[in-house]
Amino acid sequence: MSLEVWRTVFSGATLISVVFVALNYWMVRSKAKAEAELAQDKEICQQAILAIERAFEALSGGNECSSAPAPDRLNWLTASRQILKFKKLKSKLKTELYKLVCSEHEEHWRHKFYLLLDHDDLNFPKYFQDQDYHPVSSENIDPTSALVIFNFKQWDPQQSDPLGEVNKDDIISDGYTLNGLYGFTKYIEVLGEERAPK
Repeated sequence: MSLEVWRTVFSGATLISVVFVALNYWMVRSKAKAEAELAQDKEICQQAILAIERAFEALSGGNECSSAPAPDRLNWLTASRQILKFKKLKSKLKTELYKLVCSEHEEHWRHKFYLLLDHDDLNFPKYFQDQDYHPVSSENIDPTSALVIFNFKQWDPQQSDPLGEVNKDDIISDGYTLNGLYGFTKYIEVLGEERAPK
């Protein structure tokens, strides 16, 4: 082989080596970036979950859902601020994994807030406005904090309901789900009869 051929082969091999090194560098860098995003999102998600737990604890006063939360202005303010922190942290998530994890926790806590606030006491203005104070008193429940909390407890109309994707007929006819569930099977039959066109 001539010197010119050797130079061409060497140049080609050098070019391939440079491309390979650049590609390898890009892959390593992409992997490191993805791992860094996952690690960052893990921390953000943990803080977001902690914020929503603190919000519930502040509002409920530790009594879970057996009674309405105390009409305490500071508790409502603290809970609403923690909910806003949760939302801010959640908005900073970049990875689909931690967006999903955070959303699952959000739905759990949304339900707990719903149960906590599902008491007749909250249907009366006197709950929010202590009897001894005028409507504009600084001792009453702050309307903005209440709005933040009431907004959080509601199902987001933008979110699709995963139950909408379930094919009931497939489950009913799978041959094993309803085994031994005679009462529920009868209930399904009655529903079918009631909804059948007449």
